[in-house]
Amino acid sequence: MTRARAAHLGPELRRPLVLDAALPLFAELGYEAVSMQAIADAAEVSKPVLYSCYASKEDLFDELMAREERKLWHMVEDSVPTPGALGDKEDLMRFGLAALLRAVVEAPEAFRVIYLQRHGETRIERGREHWEQRMGEVLAAWTKLPDRETALLGRMLVALAELGFRVQLEEPGQWQPDQLAAYLARVVMRGIPKSD
Repeated sequence: MTRARAAHLGPELRRPLVLDAALPLFAELGYEAVSMQAIADAAEVSKPVLYSCYASKEDLFDELMAREERKLWHMVEDSVPTPGALGDKEDLMRFGLAALLRAVVEAPEAFRVIYLQRHGETRIERGREHWEQRMGEVLAAWTKLPDRETALLGRMLVALAELGFRVQLEEPGQWQPDQLAAYLARVVMRGIPKSD
């Protein structure tokens, strides 16, 4: 079968299209199972065109991870309340978690690639540290808590959010983001509710 020749866009214009084609492959199949040929086929380009955009699958995956993390962070930033808009620490936890969990619902493929991939565990760890720091900064802007408390709460938020990510990705539809965030924040702040 002869492939139709792709329009000549040049590597700079072609790269985002290649990343768009690669994202669902990595999300569905995982890093190891995706070949450069599969990416080329999904992007409807030849392998030489693909290699003119990315020297290796590792380079492509690194750029995809960086792009998706930027997008996700913008989603989170856009959904958190303004500083001073919150009441107690449980509200703080709930709003922070809800912002992170809503991003999962809006971009499930990105979360599958970033958080559920075995490849690049150190990269995931670096990303987690970055998110913990950013959430600590957001919490510091919301409250007058000491730095050590906002740093710890930032780490807690990311740990709880990762649990929520897995629940939402592995059990779609079981929890709405706001509902899951409220439950997790309540359990963390008050303990597991006693059954009636």
